[in-house]
Amino acid sequence: MSEISTPIVPEGKPTPAQHLTELRAIQALVNELADASIPALPLVADPALDKRYDSAAPLVQRRFDAVAGETAAYAAAGLTALIAGRRQGAGANAAAAHLAREMEKSIRAMEKILA
Repeated sequence: MSEISTPIVPEGKPTPAQHLTELRAIQALVNELADASIPALPLVADPALDKRYDSAAPLVQRRFDAVAGETAAYAAAGLTALIAGRRQGAGANAAAAHLAREMEKSIRAMEKILA
């Protein structure tokens, strides 16, 4: 299991960096469920991301928030389904790998929004 150096459950609204850190932590768990040997990225919040978010136009901030919310929602639903499937003895490696790839696309999109 991966180590996380920032809290996963922040008080109040998470910062953009915390959003990405949380999503990376979920993605690492999904990769484990997929039995994927994908190298884990460091789960450390990048404070520069928060600064870029704070200085971004409101439209850019809303877009980031929308993609973050959508990603968190489908990641939570997908992870719940994967865990339920595992409990029932279903092999879900392909589904977990697909979810991990989709999460990676969304995380990269979030980073690009604030680039």
